Formats: sequence, structure tokens, C-alpha cells
Amino acid sequence: MGVLGFTKSFNGGIFYIIRNRTITYSFENLQRRRALCSDSNKFNGHDSILPVLIVGAGPVGLVLSLLLTKLGVKCAVLEKSRTFSKHPQAHFINNRSMEVVLSQVFRKLDGLAEDIQRSQPPVDLWRKFIYCTSLYGSILGSVDHMQPQDLEQVVSPVSVAHFSQYKLTSLLLKKLDNLNFQVRTSENLGGLDHRPVREKEILMGHECVSVDSTDNCVKVTVSFLNEGQYTERTMHCSILVGADGAGSTVRNLVGINLRGEKDLQKLVSVHFSSRELGHYLLNERPGMLFFIFNTEAIGVLVAHDLKEGEFVLQIPFYPPQQKLEDFTSEICERLIFELVGQALADIDVIDIKPWVMHAEVAEKYMSCDNRIILAGDAAHRFPPAGGFGMNTGIQDAHNLAWKLASVVKGISPYSILQTYEMERRPIALFNTALSVQNFRAAMAVPAALGLDPTIANSVHRVINRGVGSLLPYGLQKGILDGIFTIGRAQLSGFVLNENNPLGSSRLAKLKRIFEEGKSLQLQFPAEDLGFRYLKGALVPNKVSTWDVPETPTGRRRDYVPSADPGSRLPHMTVRASLNPPSEVTISTLNLVSEDKLEFLLIIAPVESSYRLAHTAFKVAEEFKVSARACVMWPHGVGNGAEVGSEAALKPWENYIDVVEVKQTSTSLSWWDICQMTDRGAILVRPDEHIAWRVKSRVVGDPTSEMRRVFSIILGVVSTQI
Repeated sequence: MGVLGFTKSFNGGIFYIIRNRTITYSFENLQRRRALCSDSNKFNGHDSILPVLIVGAGPVGLVLSLLLTKLGVKCAVLEKSRTFSKHPQAHFINNRSMEVVLSQVFRKLDGLAEDIQRSQPPVDLWRKFIYCTSLYGSILGSVDHMQPQDLEQVVSPVSVAHFSQYKLTSLLLKKLDNLNFQVRTSENLGGLDHRPVREKEILMGHECVSVDSTDNCVKVTVSFLNEGQYTERTMHCSILVGADGAGSTVRNLVGINLRGEKDLQKLVSVHFSSRELGHYLLNERPGMLFFIFNTEAIGVLVAHDLKEGEFVLQIPFYPPQQKLEDFTSEICERLIFELVGQALADIDVIDIKPWVMHAEVAEKYMSCDNRIILAGDAAHRFPPAGGFGMNTGIQDAHNLAWKLASVVKGISPYSILQTYEMERRPIALFNTALSVQNFRAAMAVPAALGLDPTIANSVHRVINRGVGSLLPYGLQKGILDGIFTIGRAQLSGFVLNENNPLGSSRLAKLKRIFEEGKSLQLQFPAEDLGFRYLKGALVPNKVSTWDVPETPTGRRRDYVPSADPGSRLPHMTVRASLNPPSEVTISTLNLVSEDKLEFLLIIAPVESSYRLAHTAFKVAEEFKVSARACVMWPHGVGNGAEVGSEAALKPWENYIDVVEVKQTSTSLSWWDICQMTDRGAILVRPDEHIAWRVKSRVVGDPTSEMRRVFSIILGVVSTQI
């Protein structure tokens, strides 16, 4: 369904134009419809329909289930794996995801935010990428990816984190346990394997094998192992969310294709531990990534935890001449020793996995009249360069959760879910281009050393598709190994030294790459915090300066706060005005509710803005959502009676008075940061993105304007505008 237009007069009602059919509701009928919608989501034995069923218990699926549960939406999760993976996988959590995960999900709850801060390594142990001939050998260069502003919490209330995915999953499960979620396997279903799936369940070992959407629900057939035999069961839900990873079963079942670049590179990922190596790096050359180039081997070592000695080694992989069976634990140990520069007494190879690097985005995120939705890696697959995969997925969940809640609660039609794709898919396309650029930058280093990866890939293609494909397998493998051996000879000490003109030239080129920021980058503040939605569940500026999306540069750019509609709400430290006075400070982002569908109106303590707040409260009630006013008082005003909006906002009580806390005397005021006057107003969505703003004051009737605003945001068109 899609809202295509509206007309202003129909006896105070609401109507939609859907697929060339006009359906009209009065406000009374709308409330009756909402009640029926709500009733349909109640559990009624075997006839129950779960409002939201999530496929995939990775970080995206778990974050979405947390957000939905806190918003009062009943949901459950299916996961085809029987256990949670201990493979570290993603490990960099950018600023925006930290805000979502820490400020939104874990805020004030069980000290989990502090758990992450305590559990992650100190920043000095992971702020660098180190390029070397071996971990004990000479250093070719290093790049420090942290700048002072990254740690000062000026543009964000939290800093980035280096925290392995499986550890994040563990903390998310702990939080879900506190919300009474139960993790179930086929062994502990207790004979209830044919009952309808219940809310707050995570069903492990349950693989989705078919989906069938009707006008009323989605029927999901899952397969699971029961007493040694695979059994199928059918579940019903109103909305199915596929958050089941890059090889998404849900995406494949509904026939959604991916568009972009496939097979950028194939690698083998070796998860191993060595406290001996961790202790050495901890004391001698701490870093996050180690790019190692020598005559015997090439690889990238990810230091997930130096203290515990947990690592993942990424090795280039060239099938079919190379087979996964060639990478036994013994061979991987020898490769590790060659890259380390000496043998390790305590090495333990835990897991060996192949993977393929892609740069693709789903052609669409929605299917079956918006009842089946893709999120996370199911919707987009990026190169790991820059850590966009998990971060983009977490932000997908943040965008989607409040919209699902508005549909389930009968506030919005299903068409509001279209704004999820409208907003998030352009971000995925941008992040794809940026991650590919960053991946290409990573390739500049070996190219400068005489090891151009494009040449290696070209040779491999010739062997696979050209004349080489006619040769026996053993000869193909011998040719490939021989070419790679000759290539790695460029890294010998005889060639790569300052006294050799060729080596000196290559080292000078390498130095320029590092100094000019043309190597692999870790942080992209402008993109992490400054991404904005151009259209969707928001009211865009009448005169927009960003009709043409920005082009990714591949270089680090600093974030510049913006209050344009679609932007993330700027961060500023404020102090709540309480009686008695309190010195406790919070971020403006923390003013957005985490446990109800609520819109935040930020105003200054001026008469016209107070009148607008009264109007916003009344109109929000019409649309059956909550509104909260935040009255922003300037830095320097006193505590007590001088700061208070009780008299101005009576009888409304859902408001908070806050006072700006400037970091320095020259720091900008809130309204200067937002490039607005204090006669303006900002309306913030539940996902902390700005839905509407007026720079100075509302021109015309405030009631008509607020009805227009809420109707556009919620996808419900009011004829009382």
C-alpha cells in the first residue's frame, strides 16, 4: 500500500488513495480500526499471529528485538545455527552505532554500557594500523587513526569501540535475558515444538525454508532437528524481518536480487590464540591491524584482544588451484610463524573459514506488500574496509523499529514501512561506494611495494578462464604458486632497503601514501554521524541544498553538526534543571525516549515557542503518539525558580527544562550549532533523526502546520490541515 495524495475536506476525516482506490476513514472509524489492529496481534492459542518475527540472531536481529520490546512490540527471533558463533568477525563499532547500542539500548540498564567500556582494550592498544615485514621484523610504516577530537566527546556522547562481534552478541543476550527473553533449542522446547512461536523467544537451530504472504499475515515454515530427525513447523506473523546475514535465506526465498560488485577478493580467515604473541605486541608494538609482507607469506592480522591473545589472520585465497583443505591447522600454524617472524609455543588454531568479499546492495528492501523486510547484511554486503557492515545494519534496526511499532500499534498504515527502504537504501549505496574506495586504498600499499593485487587477480583469471584452464590441475597450481613466489621476492631485504634505488623509491612512495592519508582508513566521522535522509518519514526543507547526494571521498572528513531534516540530532551536553539542583549532565540524544513511541520538540523558553508546544501536544494526541517538549535554556542561567516552564506549559506535564553546558567560553550555543535562532523549533523522531524544523518561527496557523507535519511523518493524512 502506498499513500499517494490527500485532499483537505471530508468532514474532519482521514482518507488514503491506495492503488487508485480511495478509502475514507473518519477519526472515529480510524480509532475503531486501530483497536481491531491491536486486537489482531493478541495471542489466541494456535490461531495467534506474532506481530514481528525476526530471522537471524546476529547483532542486527538482537538489537531490533531489543528496540521493539522496549517499544512494546511483541516479537521473537529464529536462528538457523544451533549455537552462537565465537568467531570474532566484526570488531569496530563506530560513533553512531555506539550511540544506538549504548545510549539507546543499554542506557541506564544493568551497567552494560560500562561493561563494554571496561571490556574493550584501552584505545592506545588499538589506535594504529602497522605495516611490517613480520611482527618481529622491521616496520614499514604505521597510521594512527585517532585524533584528539575522537576522544573528547564533543560531537558525540560516546567514543568508537574495538569490541568483537561475539562479545557484543553476548551482552545483547544478557540484556534480552533481563527482558525475559528465553533462548530455546529443539532439545529444550519441552514437547511444545508444534505450538505457535511465542514472544520473547530466540529459537536456535530453526532454519527458515519457505515463506508465504497473504493479506493478513506471513506464513513461515521452519526446519529443526527433533530427536535426531529434521521436523518442519509453521509459524505465523504479521511482519517478517530477514536479518539473517549476507547469504540471507529470506532474501533468496522472496527473490530479491543483489546489485553491485561480486568476488572482490577471496580470503581464508584463521581464528587463533597466543598469549605469547599478545604479550609481545602489547609491550612492543600495539595496534589493531597488522599488514605483513614478506617473501614467505602475506596476510593481515586483526588483534581482537592483545591481553587475551585473540587474533584473526586473513590470508588471500585463490581457488580452485588452492583448496580449503590445503589450509589445515598445521599449515596455518606455519603461515602464522612466517608472518610473526618466529615460532609460538602456545599457538592454538581455533577455527578456519573461507569467505568472499562482495560490495552489493539489495535491489529492494521490501516484499509482499511491506510484510517482508530485509535488514543488515541481508540487505547489503560491504568489504570490511572501514567496518561499515555491522554498523550500517545496527542503524537499519534503529530506523526500522519505531516504524514497525507505529504499524503494530495501529498508528500508521503499512505504507510507512516504505520509508525504511527510502531512507536506508541510499545510505547503504553510499557506504558501499565508500567501503570499496577504502578497500582500493588498502591495495595501494602492496602495489607500492611491487605487489599489485590487480596483477595477481588478472593472472588468476587467465589461469581459470584462459589457456591455463586447459592445463592439468597440478600444473595450474604450480604456475600460480611460482608466480606468487616471484612476486613476493620483491619484498626481500636485498630489494626493499634504502641503499637499493628501486627499494628506496618504493619506500618513499609508501611513506607518501601514509602521510597523505591514502591508505586504508578506520574512521569516517562525517559519514558515521553526518549521514542524513533526503526523503522519507520527514518534512524536508522547502529549499534544499542537498538534492544531489554527496560523493564519497575515501578520505577522513570531520563531522559538521546539522539540524536539517533527516539529520541525526546534534549532540550537546546539557544539565537537567531539577529541584533540588543537580550537576548531572546528559546528551541531547538522551532526551529522546527509549521505551515509547515519542517525538521530542526542542524549543527555547520564549512565548511563541511555548504556544507551539501546546499545539504539538494536542496534535500528537490526535495522532495517538506521545510528544515531549524540551525547553533549552542558555548557558549561564541560574538554578531554581529562574529556570522552569511549569507555568508556561500547564496543564501539560511531559516536558523537561535543560540548560546548555558549554565546554569552553568560546563554545557555540545550541541554536548556533543548529544554525537557527532561538525562535525556532526542532521535532525529533524516536530514532534521534530530525523529522521537521523551523529556523525562526512558524508562519501561519501552528495547528495546521503541526497536523501537516505529523501526518507526513506518520503516513496518516489528516483532512483537518
